[in-house]
Amino acid sequence: MEKKRMSKNIIVLIIVAVLAVSLIAVYLAMSGGTSNGTATDTTNNGGTTDTTNGGTTDTGSQDTGGTTDTTNNGGTTDTGNQDTGTTADVAGASSLQFKVSVKPADEESMDYTYSVKNAGTSSMMMRIEMQSAGDSFTYIINGALQKAWIYSGGEWTDFSEMYQTYWETWNSAWQGYHDSLLGWTGAGDWTYTTPNGDTIRIYDISINPSLPDSLFQH
Repeated sequence: MEKKRMSKNIIVLIIVAVLAVSLIAVYLAMSGGTSNGTATDTTNNGGTTDTTNGGTTDTGSQDTGGTTDTTNNGGTTDTGNQDTGTTADVAGASSLQFKVSVKPADEESMDYTYSVKNAGTSSMMMRIEMQSAGDSFTYIINGALQKAWIYSGGEWTDFSEMYQTYWETWNSAWQGYHDSLLGWTGAGDWTYTTPNGDTIRIYDISINPSLPDSLFQH
């Protein structure tokens, strides 16, 4: 009996958390792709910031003095950058892994680790590890198997009967982050601010990592 009561408490807690995350997912899906992202290049000398949308001039250069480059078109001044304005191939990636820190203006921050395989297909698999206010949850939504699991309180719970709900919720959030990263240059973090003042930081971004299928099953 005690075990049954504990399981019900965990399920109630999970459902409440899912409802809250659903609101965040919908909001980010609407706002994530339209923000002006700032690519923070943590690899250059001085660690300065490229504040343009999509990664054009990187003032944190590896050129020692920003001298005149007489080999480029028109002999214009090279301010020291080696950033050609290209972006990383996020759109063509079949797998992605990254971390997200969401800092609302007046609420507790939330941190996620996203692992996605078979991106953009009906067999897409997502693993989201979430931490907020001292609580942690792991969500697995497996499109290949049409199954969903949640880890909380030291145990896994099969929520496959609610697969479609979880799929729609987390796919919306994933799409918002994915669209935001389309302007990422491939170096450093990607940060933007939503219209209501929330700060979103996406970091530790890996394009086409090798992710085993076992990562998406409990």
